[in-house]
Amino acid sequence: MNINKQKLSGVLIGIMLISLLGGCGKEEEEAYSSPSFINPKSDKATVSDATINDPEIERALMIASYSDATMSDAEAIPASNGNALLMGVYEGNTYYNSLAGFKLAVDGRTWKLYDAVELASATGATEDHINNLWYGYNSPYDEKTSYAAIACDTETGSSIIVSYINPDKYLMPDFDAYEYLNMAAKKYEDVNVTRVTFLAQRYACLDIPEEQSNVGKRVQFAIDRDGLIILITFTLSDEKKLEDAVQLLSPFSN
Repeated sequence: MNINKQKLSGVLIGIMLISLLGGCGKEEEEAYSSPSFINPKSDKATVSDATINDPEIERALMIASYSDATMSDAEAIPASNGNALLMGVYEGNTYYNSLAGFKLAVDGRTWKLYDAVELASATGATEDHINNLWYGYNSPYDEKTSYAAIACDTETGSSIIVSYINPDKYLMPDFDAYEYLNMAAKKYEDVNVTRVTFLAQRYACLDIPEEQSNVGKRVQFAIDRDGLIILITFTLSDEKKLEDAVQLLSPFSN
């Protein structure tokens, strides 16, 4: 797959919570530093319900929240065993996440889903390890950070990453999605975590201005599900708008 993997590897570094969780950075650029669970600066996040002022995000939220997805999408989820449904399952060019109730569908040409080999290469894991997570032989509850799906735009290197954060593995079981993004927001100026309706549910949202990022525009949405934080990270080049990427996702009823 001809995809800018240098940019993607920067993003993955940015999501990993080992003390540097990263950004979709370009070569020679400083990696985006994301929060650590060690000694957080505050116990509780300040979450705002204020209206997002970015027109691009407003358009994207409208696209993501008013979809025509129906129960038939849930019924279309391919049969899988045990814990595989925790990480989500794949069918062709579609990834279904039943835990959070959304799907990510790509055309397989411009936007492509990483297979297990490509995801293993990008994250430094083994192919067996990725497959064991995807097929339910390993569990995201056993890991600090797990990668469920990566979609990349082959033309611009823009990406969508679905990852899981397990606060219990950081000995902070009560830490939630809002607090996680609030920690990430602390490295920027005048950036707040907001509550938004995204994929027909209430998510925490962090909009990182392009001028404060080394990696292009980044928007993160996070939601709590069954003791895990499900994080959807959009990292976009100048040529790709958030609304173009968001339209690849749609909600469905479980």
